[in-house]
Amino acid sequence: MHILRTKSMLKIIATFFFLFSAFFANAQTASFQWTDWKYNTDVGFQDPILTLSSDEGFTTYSVEALGTQVFPPKIIYISKFDSAAKLKSTVALALPKRQRKEATLLKVIEGENNLYFFSHIALKKDKKNVLYVQVYQGATGVVSAPKELYALPIAKVKYAGFFNPVISEDKKQLAVFVHLPYSKKANEKIATIAFDANLNKTSEASHTLRFKSEKAYREKVYLSNDGTLNIVKTTDFFKKNPVTSVITLTADAAVEETVSRKDFYVSDSRVISMKGKYYLVGFATNNWKPTVAIGGRKDKSYFIYNITDKILVTNQQWSPKTLKQVLGKGFTDLTIKDVLIDEEKIYLIGDCKKKTSEVKSGANFEYNYTYSNGPGVIVKLEVSGKVDYDVLFKYGETYVNDKQKIASFYPYLKNGKLHILVNEKESVMKKKKVVIGYDKINAKVITLNTFDRSGKRSITPLWNSKVGGEQNIIDFAPTLTVKKNASSFYIYAYGKKYYDFGVLSID
Repeated sequence: MHILRTKSMLKIIATFFFLFSAFFANAQTASFQWTDWKYNTDVGFQDPILTLSSDEGFTTYSVEALGTQVFPPKIIYISKFDSAAKLKSTVALALPKRQRKEATLLKVIEGENNLYFFSHIALKKDKKNVLYVQVYQGATGVVSAPKELYALPIAKVKYAGFFNPVISEDKKQLAVFVHLPYSKKANEKIATIAFDANLNKTSEASHTLRFKSEKAYREKVYLSNDGTLNIVKTTDFFKKNPVTSVITLTADAAVEETVSRKDFYVSDSRVISMKGKYYLVGFATNNWKPTVAIGGRKDKSYFIYNITDKILVTNQQWSPKTLKQVLGKGFTDLTIKDVLIDEEKIYLIGDCKKKTSEVKSGANFEYNYTYSNGPGVIVKLEVSGKVDYDVLFKYGETYVNDKQKIASFYPYLKNGKLHILVNEKESVMKKKKVVIGYDKINAKVITLNTFDRSGKRSITPLWNSKVGGEQNIIDFAPTLTVKKNASSFYIYAYGKKYYDFGVLSID
């Protein structure tokens, strides 16, 4: 009997080591190529954003303060990298000035091979709020001189109106959505100006909406490939029954419709287009509690609204399996991370994101920020309302200040499957119960999470001596990842001692 038990134990141990070996053998599916970035200066790379990616390389831009004034001027450093993530060139862009006042950076938009830097200056002296644009040409590495794109007459800087530039999904046209200055006891007046990719004006229109002339509305603007603008506007946001409306703007008309209704309140959403129709997809709740409610507002469902036909296609509660894993049986602080479309399938990807702050001890106007992310949630469905699955994506850790770069995940589609790149503790992947030492406790590994067509998840660690290394500890930054091609990505890793750019290739 004792011999039989011993043989059984040996079989179990042998099976364990076989599976353990197979697990890590299977894990060797990725290769990394890194630069020696620790030897470069920090100037121009304090907060890099990766953009304009292709097989030939990528571009970064970093908005940095110049000097030590209370409101220092901004310099934007734009850098080109080759396909091996090695630096080729850097140019500095200064924002325009008028009457010695520097413009405020409004938005940076990525075009097909250009970067558009939008800024504005509102001055009482000449009674104008001017929108400027500067274009970085990816092909030449040259920055254009500031161009005055639109001038808005104003009476007071306090009521200067505001601009919202957007680009179409195919990146072939841009538009500027303009809120005209506040007018007492009047309805909201807007203007829309359309441009081609070279910023040649193609059309202009103005409308008066039924909303009161205020700046307190929460809204998002979307430009479709056919030139239609859709504005998603939420009014009474801090009241018990907020109202979400969609305004569809064309050159001739502004069509307004109310999306929300009793027991259906939109918390976060995006506009997509499929087969010539527009849809609003996102998350919702049936009880819009005040933001100060204990535990926060809980999202209870996901939805599809057909904007074109003015129909709520579906408002689907989370599956019992997903909801069972969520504390309080609802998601708090849930926002849309991404919406990916694969033929007629929609992947609605959410992330629970929370930000808190506290004043630094002994400092004036300086704060420590804490970022808590996770869990994530994934819904795969069709515009008809048919749901393939909704599943919880368990991940998450708390990071402080500039480490928010690594407090997220990067989703992409390949071969009809959803893949997610994210950090995970090395000790967890290696199933270590006891870990001693700061470096070992905080060492990370990039993991590839793959969801099959039914939503089942598999995890593959992508072992690398640099990311997760115990000496220098640089962690993969999902928020600063861009696709090179179907199997490769330009990535950024951020750490305690230094940071680095690299290329991750997955077989």
